[in-house]
Amino acid sequence: MGRNGGHQSAFFVFLQYKTEQLMPTNKYAFLFLMAGIFILLSACKKDDGTDKNKPFIKLLGPDPLTWNLGVSPYADPGAEAWDITANNDTINISDRLVVSENVDVNTAGDYEVRFNVSDEAGNDADEVTRLVKVRLTK
Repeated sequence: MGRNGGHQSAFFVFLQYKTEQLMPTNKYAFLFLMAGIFILLSACKKDDGTDKNKPFIKLLGPDPLTWNLGVSPYADPGAEAWDITANNDTINISDRLVVSENVDVNTAGDYEVRFNVSDEAGNDADEVTRLVKVRLTK
C-alpha cells in the first residue's frame, strides 16, 4: 500500500485494465504517458508533515514608528511572511499574515501592531510587533 492508502496501486491497475480495453495496439505508449502524468501529479502534493521549520516575519518600515496625532486613518507599512518548506524552498506566505492593532490616532500614547502567521504545515512564526508612538508633532 502506498502512502495514500493504496490509491496509487489501484490507479495503475485501473489504467492497465482501461488500456487493455481501449488501446491494445498502443498500450505501452499510453501507460508511459499516464505514468508521467501520475508522477507530475504526485510532485504537486501538499506538505506531508515533515516540515518542522517555523515561518518568519520581516517588518517593512521603521520600528518604532511615530504617527502624528489626529492624522487618520493609521496606515501601517506592513510586513512580509516567509516560510522554508520541507524541501528547503523559501516561499512568500504574506497572504496568510494576521494583523491586529488598536492604534488610536486621536489619543497620544504608545500602541502595538502585532503580526502572526502559520504555514501550511501548522508551524507558527514568532509573533512580531511594531511599536507605534502617536505624538503631537510640529
